[in-house]
Amino acid sequence: MRKKLALFCSIMALLLVVTACGSGGANSSANSTGSTSPTQAAETEQPSTPAKKTKLTWIYWNNEDTVKAFLDLAKEKLPDIEIEFQYVENKNYDQVVRTKLLAGEGPDLISSLINDNTVKLGYFEDLTEKYGNLYQDAGKKQYTINGKLYGLPQVSFFNGYFYNVEIFEKYNLKVPTTMNEFYEIAETLKKNGVKPLTNGYKNPSQLAQSFISMAITEYYSTPEGKSFDDNFRLGTAKMADALSPSLTQWTEMVKRGIVTMDMLGLEDPQALDEFASGKAAMYKNGPWNLEAIKKKNPNIKLDMFPQPNSAGGVGWLTGGAGFSFGINANSKVKDEAYRVLDLVSTPEGQEALAAGNLGGQSYLNGVVLPVPDDYKSSFEAFKAGHVYFPPASWGSLKDPIFKELGIQLQGLVAGATKPEDVLKNVDNKADELRSK
Repeated sequence: MRKKLALFCSIMALLLVVTACGSGGANSSANSTGSTSPTQAAETEQPSTPAKKTKLTWIYWNNEDTVKAFLDLAKEKLPDIEIEFQYVENKNYDQVVRTKLLAGEGPDLISSLINDNTVKLGYFEDLTEKYGNLYQDAGKKQYTINGKLYGLPQVSFFNGYFYNVEIFEKYNLKVPTTMNEFYEIAETLKKNGVKPLTNGYKNPSQLAQSFISMAITEYYSTPEGKSFDDNFRLGTAKMADALSPSLTQWTEMVKRGIVTMDMLGLEDPQALDEFASGKAAMYKNGPWNLEAIKKKNPNIKLDMFPQPNSAGGVGWLTGGAGFSFGINANSKVKDEAYRVLDLVSTPEGQEALAAGNLGGQSYLNGVVLPVPDDYKSSFEAFKAGHVYFPPASWGSLKDPIFKELGIQLQGLVAGATKPEDVLKNVDNKADELRSK
């Protein structure tokens, strides 16, 4: 009996050993075939490598806040592209970009500088085939050289007459549609001790803007005026021959005491303050100053009307494409640059670009951006496409000649330059620049 009991105990002990070994062996087997404990997984797992982004540079003279909505949209829609935004102050912009392009470098996307010279030097990609049919002719004109499109026109800027609605209501004044009505408004305001118009004409370009608005309504809007800018750029047309009647009309503003000597000493912030504080009833400027006006006077009620002409009808706003998108012909990331322009050329892209320029209009076919109430008296002008800026088609003459025009007008207002010499002097300056 004791022998049987001893045998039974030996067998049970053996079974326990085998079971224990079997359990350990099962775990070993599982580990060897890939089952991993959480601790082991954490020790062996490798971090994923983020997708590599292609860097693309864009240089522009407006600060990043004005295009933030578009940059955010590009991050969302083009996650593999990193747009490096470079701000260059407006007064240095052309020189900085020219220097870079001359060195065979420069940004991948360029927001201006498209003219006969830069195109001839091969700095810009020809965008005609891919984008030519997508944009309106009014916007494309200033970026078209020898029939080819080198820049995509973006959100329009415009310049009109801001007016104080409460002052107009107080004296029962209506938005003028002719220059005679405009003069009558000015006389009523002066009789009541209100300055009709204020502007910072210490800046010659501001004064040139005033005259060119008159020229648009009196000459550029006529059939014979449509080809003037191209001919002027090429030297086959003279301002003195074409724009003298417009200057005669504009000089009435000086004779009637609407454009005055004191404005020649005003900087734009001072003029803005005069308008915002109610000292002046009108202020010829654009949307870029709307926020500053309302900051000075949060309670001001204002609107904007276009430049009237002598014949009446729908007036004109001075304006055009606020900037363009061109591709550097020497860019090493052209495929990515084209993808950015593809995004630009969508309704969503246009809306994002317009977010930093409220009131501006799109040149992309089929896209109509809302017109804020602050410009409701200009709605018919927008609707009719009456927004134009002649110097945009002057090529490399644009900035120096526009400034020269303003300087000559400053002389006229000050009584130092005869009206008949103003445009002749500008023509002479243009001839001098063309010879160079």
